[in-house]
Amino acid sequence: MAEKPKRRLFGLLRSPKSERTNTTAADAGALWTAHARAATSVRDAGEAAQRIASNIAKQRGALDSIGDRARAVSTRAQDLGTSFSRVTDAFEKLSLVALNAALEGARLGEHVGQSLQLVSEEVRLSSGRGAESARELSSSLSEVAAELAQVTANLERAREAAAEVAQEAGRVGASSSDTERALGELAERMKRATGSDPETAKALADAVEYGKAFVGALGALGEKVPRSILMSVLRPVLEPLAKWASEEEAGEEG
Repeated sequence: MAEKPKRRLFGLLRSPKSERTNTTAADAGALWTAHARAATSVRDAGEAAQRIASNIAKQRGALDSIGDRARAVSTRAQDLGTSFSRVTDAFEKLSLVALNAALEGARLGEHVGQSLQLVSEEVRLSSGRGAESARELSSSLSEVAAELAQVTANLERAREAAAEVAQEAGRVGASSSDTERALGELAERMKRATGSDPETAKALADAVEYGKAFVGALGALGEKVPRSILMSVLRPVLEPLAKWASEEEAGEEG
Protein backbone atom coordinates (compact mmCIF):
# COMPACT_ATOMS: atom_id res chain seq x y z
CA MET A 1 0.00 0.00 0.00
CA ALA A 2 1.35 3.46 -0.87
CA GLU A 3 2.36 5.63 2.04
CA LYS A 4 0.00 8.52 2.74
CA PRO A 5 1.40 12.04 2.10
CA LYS A 6 0.72 13.10 5.69
CA ARG A 7 2.69 10.16 7.15
CA ARG A 8 5.49 10.71 4.67
CA LEU A 9 5.70 14.38 5.65
CA PHE A 10 6.02 13.55 9.34
CA GLY A 11 8.55 10.87 8.56
CA LEU A 12 10.64 13.44 6.73
CA LEU A 13 10.36 16.00 9.53
CA ARG A 14 11.19 13.50 12.28
CA SER A 15 14.47 12.28 10.74
CA PRO A 16 16.29 15.41 9.53
CA LYS A 17 19.73 13.84 10.05
CA SER A 18 19.18 10.90 7.77
CA GLU A 19 20.62 11.62 4.33
CA ARG A 20 18.26 9.17 2.65
CA THR A 21 15.24 10.65 4.40
CA ASN A 22 16.29 14.21 3.68
CA THR A 23 16.56 13.52 -0.03
CA THR A 24 13.38 11.45 -0.43
CA ALA A 25 11.06 14.38 -1.07
CA ALA A 26 13.61 16.17 -3.25
CA ASP A 27 14.24 13.02 -5.30
CA ALA A 28 10.53 12.44 -5.81
CA GLY A 29 10.06 16.06 -6.85
CA ALA A 30 13.01 15.87 -9.25
CA LEU A 31 11.67 12.63 -10.70
CA TRP A 32 8.27 14.11 -11.37
CA THR A 33 9.84 17.28 -12.78
CA ALA A 34 11.91 15.23 -15.22
CA HIS A 35 8.80 13.26 -16.16
CA ALA A 36 6.87 16.48 -16.78
CA ARG A 37 9.66 17.86 -18.98
CA ALA A 38 9.81 14.63 -20.97
CA ALA A 39 6.03 14.62 -21.43
CA THR A 40 6.08 18.26 -22.56
CA SER A 41 8.92 17.61 -25.01
CA VAL A 42 7.18 14.58 -26.48
CA ARG A 43 3.91 16.47 -26.81
CA ASP A 44 5.66 19.41 -28.50
CA ALA A 45 7.44 17.02 -30.89
CA GLY A 46 4.13 15.38 -31.81
CA GLU A 47 2.46 18.74 -32.43
CA ALA A 48 5.44 19.91 -34.50
CA ALA A 49 5.27 16.72 -36.57
CA GLN A 50 1.58 17.34 -37.21
CA ARG A 51 2.29 20.93 -38.30
CA ILE A 52 5.08 19.74 -40.61
CA ALA A 53 2.82 17.10 -42.15
CA SER A 54 0.07 19.68 -42.69
CA ASN A 55 2.45 22.19 -44.29
CA ILE A 56 4.00 19.50 -46.47
CA ALA A 57 0.54 18.49 -47.68
CA LYS A 58 -0.12 22.10 -48.70
CA GLN A 59 3.27 22.35 -50.42
CA ARG A 60 2.67 19.12 -52.30
CA GLY A 61 -0.61 20.54 -53.58
CA ALA A 62 1.17 23.69 -54.74
CA LEU A 63 3.92 21.63 -56.39
CA ASP A 64 1.32 19.53 -58.21
CA SER A 65 -0.40 22.67 -59.48
CA ILE A 66 2.88 24.23 -60.65
CA GLY A 67 3.94 20.97 -62.28
CA ASP A 68 0.67 20.70 -64.20
CA ARG A 69 1.01 24.30 -65.35
CA ALA A 70 4.63 23.78 -66.42
CA ARG A 71 3.70 20.69 -68.44
CA ALA A 72 0.86 22.56 -70.12
CA VAL A 73 3.15 25.48 -71.03
CA SER A 74 5.82 23.05 -72.30
CA THR A 75 3.28 21.34 -74.55
CA ARG A 76 2.08 24.73 -75.83
CA ALA A 77 5.68 25.79 -76.54
CA GLN A 78 6.26 22.60 -78.54
CA ASP A 79 3.07 23.21 -80.53
CA LEU A 80 4.15 26.80 -81.26
CA GLY A 81 7.58 25.54 -82.33
CA THR A 82 5.90 23.24 -84.84
CA SER A 83 3.74 26.12 -86.08
CA PHE A 84 6.77 28.35 -86.57
CA SER A 85 8.45 25.56 -88.54
CA ARG A 86 5.50 25.63 -90.92
CA VAL A 87 5.76 29.43 -91.09
CA THR A 88 9.45 29.09 -91.99
CA ASP A 89 8.57 26.69 -94.78
CA ALA A 90 5.94 29.13 -96.07
CA PHE A 91 8.44 32.01 -96.13
CA GLU A 92 10.97 29.88 -97.99
CA LYS A 93 8.35 28.93 -100.59
CA LEU A 94 7.39 32.59 -100.91
CA SER A 95 11.05 33.46 -101.46
CA LEU A 96 11.25 30.83 -104.20
CA VAL A 97 8.13 32.26 -105.87
CA ALA A 98 9.66 35.75 -105.73
CA LEU A 99 12.86 34.42 -107.30
CA ASN A 100 10.87 32.86 -110.14
CA ALA A 101 9.01 36.15 -110.59
CA ALA A 102 12.32 38.02 -110.84
CA LEU A 103 13.55 35.59 -113.50
CA GLU A 104 10.32 36.06 -115.42
CA GLY A 105 10.75 39.83 -115.21
CA ALA A 106 14.26 39.56 -116.58
CA ARG A 107 12.98 37.52 -119.50
CA LEU A 108 10.34 40.12 -120.36
CA GLY A 109 12.94 42.81 -120.83
CA GLU A 110 14.08 45.96 -119.12
CA HIS A 111 11.06 48.14 -119.80
CA VAL A 112 8.35 45.53 -119.16
CA GLY A 113 9.88 43.36 -116.42
CA GLN A 114 11.74 45.95 -114.35
CA SER A 115 8.81 46.61 -112.02
CA LEU A 116 8.22 42.91 -111.59
CA GLN A 117 11.87 42.37 -110.75
CA LEU A 118 11.85 45.15 -108.14
CA VAL A 119 8.72 43.81 -106.43
CA SER A 120 9.91 40.22 -106.49
CA GLU A 121 13.28 41.24 -105.03
CA GLU A 122 11.58 43.08 -102.15
CA VAL A 123 9.30 40.10 -101.51
CA ARG A 124 12.27 37.74 -101.60
CA LEU A 125 14.22 39.85 -99.07
CA SER A 126 11.21 40.19 -96.76
CA SER A 127 10.42 36.49 -96.92
CA GLY A 128 14.08 35.73 -96.11
CA ARG A 129 13.95 37.96 -93.05
CA GLY A 130 10.63 36.42 -92.03
CA ALA A 131 11.98 32.89 -92.39
CA GLU A 132 15.06 33.77 -90.30
CA SER A 133 12.89 35.30 -87.57
CA ALA A 134 10.61 32.28 -87.58
CA ARG A 135 13.62 29.95 -87.23
CA GLU A 136 14.93 32.01 -84.31
CA LEU A 137 11.54 31.95 -82.58
CA SER A 138 11.22 28.22 -83.19
CA SER A 139 14.68 27.67 -81.67
CA SER A 140 13.82 29.87 -78.66
CA LEU A 141 10.58 27.99 -78.10
CA SER A 142 12.47 24.70 -78.24
CA GLU A 143 14.83 25.99 -75.56
CA VAL A 144 11.89 27.15 -73.44
CA ALA A 145 10.25 23.74 -73.81
CA ALA A 146 13.49 22.04 -72.72
CA GLU A 147 13.80 24.34 -69.70
CA LEU A 148 10.18 23.69 -68.76
CA ALA A 149 10.78 19.97 -69.04
CA GLN A 150 13.73 20.35 -66.63
CA VAL A 151 11.56 22.41 -64.27
CA THR A 152 8.91 19.71 -64.39
CA ALA A 153 11.50 17.04 -63.54
CA ASN A 154 12.79 19.14 -60.63
CA LEU A 155 9.26 19.68 -59.38
CA GLU A 156 8.64 15.94 -59.50
CA ARG A 157 11.78 15.32 -57.44
CA ALA A 158 10.70 18.01 -54.99
CA ARG A 159 7.29 16.38 -54.75
CA GLU A 160 8.90 13.00 -54.01
CA ALA A 161 11.11 14.61 -51.35
CA ALA A 162 8.06 16.28 -49.80
CA ALA A 163 6.29 12.92 -49.73
CA GLU A 164 9.27 11.38 -47.91
CA VAL A 165 9.31 14.25 -45.38
CA ALA A 166 5.58 13.81 -44.84
CA GLN A 167 6.11 10.09 -44.19
CA GLU A 168 8.91 10.85 -41.73
CA ALA A 169 6.73 13.42 -39.99
CA GLY A 170 3.97 10.83 -39.75
CA ARG A 171 6.39 8.33 -38.21
CA VAL A 172 7.61 10.96 -35.74
CA GLY A 173 4.02 11.76 -34.81
CA ALA A 174 3.23 8.09 -34.29
CA SER A 175 6.38 7.63 -32.20
CA SER A 176 5.46 10.68 -30.13
CA SER A 177 2.03 9.22 -29.47
CA ASP A 178 3.55 5.90 -28.43
CA THR A 179 6.06 7.66 -26.18
CA GLU A 180 3.32 9.79 -24.64
CA ARG A 181 1.33 6.67 -23.81
CA ALA A 182 4.46 5.05 -22.35
CA LEU A 183 5.05 8.13 -20.20
CA GLY A 184 1.47 7.91 -18.99
CA GLU A 185 2.03 4.29 -17.97
CA LEU A 186 5.31 5.31 -16.32
CA ALA A 187 3.48 7.98 -14.34
CA GLU A 188 1.04 5.39 -13.00
CA ARG A 189 3.93 3.13 -11.97
CA MET A 190 5.68 6.07 -10.31
CA LYS A 191 2.54 6.87 -8.37
CA ARG A 192 2.35 3.30 -7.10
CA ALA A 193 6.08 3.15 -6.34
CA THR A 194 6.46 6.54 -4.64
CA GLY A 195 2.95 6.93 -3.25
CA SER A 196 2.76 10.44 -4.67
CA ASP A 197 1.84 12.45 -7.70
CA PRO A 198 3.55 15.55 -9.11
CA GLU A 199 1.59 18.01 -6.99
CA THR A 200 2.02 15.96 -3.80
CA ALA A 201 5.75 15.46 -4.37
CA LYS A 202 6.28 19.18 -4.89
CA ALA A 203 4.17 20.05 -1.85
CA LEU A 204 6.12 17.57 0.30
CA ALA A 205 9.46 18.94 -0.86
CA ASP A 206 8.32 22.50 -0.22
CA ALA A 207 6.93 21.54 3.20
CA VAL A 208 10.24 19.98 4.22
CA GLU A 209 12.21 23.02 3.10
CA TYR A 210 9.80 25.41 4.79
CA GLY A 211 9.91 23.27 7.94
CA LYS A 212 13.69 23.43 8.05
CA ALA A 213 13.63 27.19 7.55
CA PHE A 214 10.95 27.51 10.23
CA VAL A 215 12.97 25.51 12.76
CA GLY A 216 16.08 27.55 12.00
CA ALA A 217 14.17 30.80 12.46
CA LEU A 218 12.75 29.55 15.78
CA GLY A 219 16.26 28.76 16.98
CA ALA A 220 17.43 32.26 16.15
CA LEU A 221 14.40 33.89 17.80
CA GLY A 222 14.69 31.73 20.92
CA GLU A 223 17.97 33.39 21.75
CA LYS A 224 16.56 36.93 21.47
CA VAL A 225 12.84 36.82 22.35
CA PRO A 226 11.36 35.55 25.63
CA ARG A 227 9.73 32.16 25.25
CA SER A 228 6.36 33.41 26.53
CA ILE A 229 6.16 36.11 23.88
CA LEU A 230 7.39 33.73 21.19
CA MET A 231 4.78 31.10 22.10
CA SER A 232 1.96 33.65 22.18
CA VAL A 233 2.88 34.77 18.69
CA LEU A 234 3.38 31.27 17.28
CA ARG A 235 0.46 29.55 19.02
CA PRO A 236 -1.98 30.02 16.06
CA VAL A 237 0.57 28.22 13.87
CA LEU A 238 1.82 25.60 16.30
CA GLU A 239 -1.54 24.40 17.65
CA PRO A 240 -2.79 23.04 14.28
CA LEU A 241 0.60 21.36 13.73
CA ALA A 242 0.54 19.85 17.21
CA LYS A 243 -2.99 18.56 16.65
CA TRP A 244 -1.99 17.10 13.31
CA ALA A 245 1.07 15.42 14.86
CA SER A 246 -0.97 13.94 17.70
CA GLU A 247 -3.51 12.54 15.26
CA GLU A 248 -0.69 10.94 13.25
CA GLU A 249 0.87 9.41 16.40
CA ALA A 250 -2.51 8.08 17.52
CA GLY A 251 -2.99 6.52 14.13
CA GLU A 252 0.42 4.83 14.28
CA GLU A 253 -0.31 3.46 17.79
CA GLY A 254 -3.72 2.18 16.68
